[in-house]
Amino acid sequence: MVSPAREYSLEQYLLERLKFSGMQKENLTDLVNIIASLKNKYSIIPFAVAVQGEQVPTALTARYLMDTLLLNKLMNALLDTPRLASLLVVPHGFPKAAQFELNVTVGE
Repeated sequence: MVSPAREYSLEQYLLERLKFSGMQKENLTDLVNIIASLKNKYSIIPFAVAVQGEQVPTALTARYLMDTLLLNKLMNALLDTPRLASLLVVPHGFPKAAQFELNVTVGE
């Protein structure tokens, strides 16, 4: 009989992965909560998350892939994200003209 696998939340996974990044624990927890709240509210899951900052990391950048319809729905909501530092939308071009990469940076 197969036992069910333990499933970690995005928040737990990111905290475990980024705990040795050099970022202060309180700041890291706060920024991971913001990224996890985007998943919980809008059902978007990042395919990559990385820390950013000169000498001492102070920000998180999450990268998402999404289509045009979802991007249009989320654009105004994403601009209201707390501690939003930057928002970058990059088209993927041909053959996936309707697919975009969205980079969201939260932090300082």
